[in-house]
Amino acid sequence: MARRIQRVASSLLLLLLGALSQAAEPEFKTSVVTASSVYERETGAVSIGGIKAGAVTSWTSRVTVALDGMRITGEWVPKTTISATAKDFPRGSDVSAAVTRRELLLKHPDGSIVTAKIVKRETPPDDAASERPPPR
Repeated sequence: MARRIQRVASSLLLLLLGALSQAAEPEFKTSVVTASSVYERETGAVSIGGIKAGAVTSWTSRVTVALDGMRITGEWVPKTTISATAKDFPRGSDVSAAVTRRELLLKHPDGSIVTAKIVKRETPPDDAASERPPPR
């Protein structure tokens, strides 16, 4: 009897874990790139006696997409010189994108997925709310 209960419990546990793993996969949707840039960011600096002696910099890619009525901006540092950069996602182009809790996932044209850290989420201004009444 105890073995039977143990089997049923383990089966239910596996079923629950399987359902959770399927629900965790992000859903990719077509979105539009609204901004795209690559810039040099200072990642570390050395100072001697309060005077800056040198700095370590890295190239950072930043892409903003319009997805689900929001503008979401993500940044990432390309791992190698041939990795995807923001130049691969030009402004105005369509891209498949998905959002997890803290990451923006972008599908590169070659099929690879770029993972960017979300740095900004904003709702675009309403056209009706931004209109001002005419001056008198």
